Amino acid sequence: MFGKKTLIAALCVAAVPLAALAAPGGQGDHHGGHHGEFGFLKGVNLTPEQKAQIQQIVQTSRGTAKPLAQQLRADRKQIGDLLASTGAVTQAQLTPLQQQADQIRQQLESQHLATALQVRALLSPAQLAQSAQTHAQLESLHQQERALFKGTGPDATAQ
Repeated sequence: MFGKKTLIAALCVAAVPLAALAAPGGQGDHHGGHHGEFGFLKGVNLTPEQKAQIQQIVQTSRGTAKPLAQQLRADRKQIGDLLASTGAVTQAQLTPLQQQADQIRQQLESQHLATALQVRALLSPAQLAQSAQTHAQLESLHQQERALFKGTGPDATAQ
């Protein structure tokens, strides 16, 4: 039978979201920008030329990522099908699928970082400063939020 760790790992592999990379024509945020994919662009005023260049970079990246995302979905489906089957399922059956899914996820993450570096290279020093300032402000707000809600979660009553 399965150990809890094996079952949890298999279920995690089956539930990995890749919406940003696999969504056909998805753009990131609701304004048609790429802030959802590249948070460092928040607060940065991009020129129309930069927006066009970013769109081209992202489109090229998605073309490369699409077959990887399809393979990852196929692996997740195969794992899910095995777990939902009535027959016996062994670790030996799941391990190669899990390893392949892990390798694909790593490839997708590496590609995403390479794409982010290409996009970042388009920014001027002033835009990089805008990005850094917005990032610092957002981080400060997140810290304030954590401090505000510290000790108010469901576990707080058990303390």
